[in-house]
Amino acid sequence: MVAKCCVVGCTSGYKSNTEKVSQFSASKDTGLRLRWQKAIPRKNFVVNDKTYVCSKHFSEEDIVRYWESGGIKIQYTRCRLREGAVPSIFPGPSYLSKPNKQPRKPPCLRQGNLQKN
Repeated sequence: MVAKCCVVGCTSGYKSNTEKVSQFSASKDTGLRLRWQKAIPRKNFVVNDKTYVCSKHFSEEDIVRYWESGGIKIQYTRCRLREGAVPSIFPGPSYLSKPNKQPRKPPCLRQGNLQKN
């Protein structure tokens, strides 16, 4: 059985779509599942063991395609997600896709910058 992507409007995994893309199952970690649930733009959606999201919805930095050790680099037969990866690319209006933002500076550093000006 081929897994189907749970993102609305995505046809990855359907017989009508012959494009080959990797499918990633939801993590067993409940905290990461909640982050996936918040990121996927579906009303009343619950991430469970049967939830799959295709590689189209992850940034290239989130997908690990090679194993590296020292100077050796070997391609995986099945790519993996880096730890803590959350889907962030969605079809449709641009407000559905959330760009990966850099973490904010602590408040004391932000306020310090305001006082210098």
